[in-house]
Amino acid sequence: MNAPDRDREDHLHWADVAAAKTVQAHPGLDRITVAAGITPSGVVHIGNFREVITVDLVARALRDRGLDVRFVYSWDDFDVFRKVPADAPQQELLQPQLGRSIADVPDPWGEHDCYASHHIAAFEASIAPLGIRPEFIRQSRAYRAGRYAEGLRRALECAAVIRKILNDARTRNGARSLLPDSWLPLAGFCSVCGYDDLAFAWDGDWTVNVTCARCQHVDDVDLRKGGSLKLPWRVDWPMRWSVERVCFEPGGKDHSSAGGSYDTAKDIVREVYGWVAPQYVGYDFVSLKGEGGKISSSKGGVVTVADCLEIYEPQVLRWMFAGYRPNTEFQISFDVDVIKIYEDFDRAVRQAHEADDGGAKDRKRQTARRTLQLASVDHTPIVAGSEPPAVVPFRHLGVVLQIFDGDIERTLAHLVATGEIVGEAARATAKVRTQCAWNWVRDFAPDDFRYRIRTEPVRRELDADDTAYLGQIAALVGETDAAGLESALTERFKRWAAEGVDLRRFYPIVYDLLLGRDRGPKLTSLLATMGRDRVLPLLSASLPG
Repeated sequence: MNAPDRDREDHLHWADVAAAKTVQAHPGLDRITVAAGITPSGVVHIGNFREVITVDLVARALRDRGLDVRFVYSWDDFDVFRKVPADAPQQELLQPQLGRSIADVPDPWGEHDCYASHHIAAFEASIAPLGIRPEFIRQSRAYRAGRYAEGLRRALECAAVIRKILNDARTRNGARSLLPDSWLPLAGFCSVCGYDDLAFAWDGDWTVNVTCARCQHVDDVDLRKGGSLKLPWRVDWPMRWSVERVCFEPGGKDHSSAGGSYDTAKDIVREVYGWVAPQYVGYDFVSLKGEGGKISSSKGGVVTVADCLEIYEPQVLRWMFAGYRPNTEFQISFDVDVIKIYEDFDRAVRQAHEADDGGAKDRKRQTARRTLQLASVDHTPIVAGSEPPAVVPFRHLGVVLQIFDGDIERTLAHLVATGEIVGEAARATAKVRTQCAWNWVRDFAPDDFRYRIRTEPVRRELDADDTAYLGQIAALVGETDAAGLESALTERFKRWAAEGVDLRRFYPIVYDLLLGRDRGPKLTSLLATMGRDRVLPLLSASLPG
């Protein structure tokens, strides 16, 4: 959108509101940095995706205001490996690794240099089709390279200030134990055994004396040279805000409560690091329909972005997240609701392309337009009054695909022949949806939606009336060209209904001969799509020779 439209359009989407607040809170910056991050301690699931898509949407809204935006994504792979996910392979390999950095845990799949890298690679690959391209930072590498030496020393110098902030929060939350006066804001891993059971002493300058309770190794660590020391999470987060100059970063509702990590981080970044806390949006959980509660990678069997892209087109998946305010919980569905989600998406696209007319519906049209632009992979705006793209409905694809036994190319060829797909660009777009539709039919569709065309005809004994009606259908299929068959069948059935034929009793006979069941997709569409070469042998077996 052009700059003059910004004030008028800012109310249309929560990402625009967040962008406006971010600019207001950080005036005069040449570059706005937005951030996200997660610990890859297990499969990075679709619930974790809510953070990265939230940041991506706000980054787009900021760029639409003409700003230079840096989007950083921190992999907190220097965190402790605390729990072995239930579905991880080689449990006997992973159990002894508890207490080490996840960047040092071996990869039980044998594909990457470590456990963390396995999950990192999978997630980074999965968000690429969604047009999300942050600057990834591996915190294990940053700490070990000495990038945060100044931040570590500053925390040690201000240990008493940090301790008071954290203890005040503990007191407000009713905690019984407080951090002792000897506490230092340090964590890390032994340079010999790699475990995290350490004691620290600081010399007041750059050196920290480290004693490992597990292997008894004693070491003097020069912070300027990097190594295996880090800050605890509640101090690490605000320290990195100051280093990266973060202006916007969301967080889960577990971080958003009073006295939570965001509350203490605001005070630490201000009092210790001299930076202002980024604009913050707390986001709610994403759950799986039928599962309930927060998705947990440690329980195993979680759903990933890649899993969702098997069923949802990239733009549809983005649109689902863009359409909810971050603080609203919603569910990811794989059941029959998938059809409705696609229908709602297609309806929103049509609405976005409508011209504004000064009426009450303009607001909805503008909101749909903005949401779809933010949801599009390439951030393409929709021009009001333009022709919406022709799409094949998801439900229809599910029906046609089963007629062709899941053959994507034959299905697309049929849709091209019927004029439902026109042009190579439309075919390429339809191919993505067609594959998603088949994946859904194959893996998730309810039984009453699934069917298979009989491969061999069966003979049924019919009475004289049913035999006559079936013969007329067979003749119509045999004599009518493919382009006019469905309309010809529709007219014939309408005429029979007017004549009092009990079609509700007759249709199951035809479905049985074609599908081996008493119901199925719309019969006229089924017959027309199957065509004479497949229909006639199945019907003729029950007709007089």
